[in-house]
Amino acid sequence: MSSIKAAIFDLDGTLLDSMYVWAKVDELFLEKRGLTAPDFYGVECSKRSFHALAIYTIELFGLSETPEQVMNEWIELAREEYRSGVKLKRNAAQTVDRALALGLKTAVCTSLLKELYTVAMENNGLSEKFSTIVSAEKGIYEKSDSAIYLHTARLLDVKPEECVFFDDVAASLKAAKSVGMITVGVNEPLSSQIPKEMIKYSDILADDLSPDIFDKIISL
Repeated sequence: MSSIKAAIFDLDGTLLDSMYVWAKVDELFLEKRGLTAPDFYGVECSKRSFHALAIYTIELFGLSETPEQVMNEWIELAREEYRSGVKLKRNAAQTVDRALALGLKTAVCTSLLKELYTVAMENNGLSEKFSTIVSAEKGIYEKSDSAIYLHTARLLDVKPEECVFFDDVAASLKAAKSVGMITVGVNEPLSSQIPKEMIKYSDILADDLSPDIFDKIISL
């Protein structure tokens, strides 16, 4: 473990049991317009930042709204659930606590908007557990682009290869792995991931978070 100095965590589908919110948001948003999501939509959604996803959705379905209008509608549909309903995934808090107990620096790397992740983290006791939070919400970074992981490592003052990254999306794991991070893939059924890609880009693949995951990381 001496070579690992930081643990970086995704939120939706990794620490937060929140993917059901976005499945419902997609359903309501498209149903209102008489549309049905194609099978590939979920995977494509997982690769994009909030702003980029709005643009993609507009182009895919030929919508007349602006990206800002689409995002605002999504936020309104999701806000109350993040405020009062979203909980942690099983063993999420214990896994973060183990990282802290091991002396690792901790960060969040997410596509969530600040107004959504702030309240969910506060409600679930996560706010004081991370020294750095990096969000792709403004379209400066994409979770599927290596730049966001390099930026997060710089903020933590560690090298990318000194980081372990936890995520439930193959495209994010691929990008983090490309800069030398150890990757832990967390299977989340509602993330609509392709299993062989999760296997390919995960140094460790798990169905659930567990404090013991760090013992496996040590043995790599």
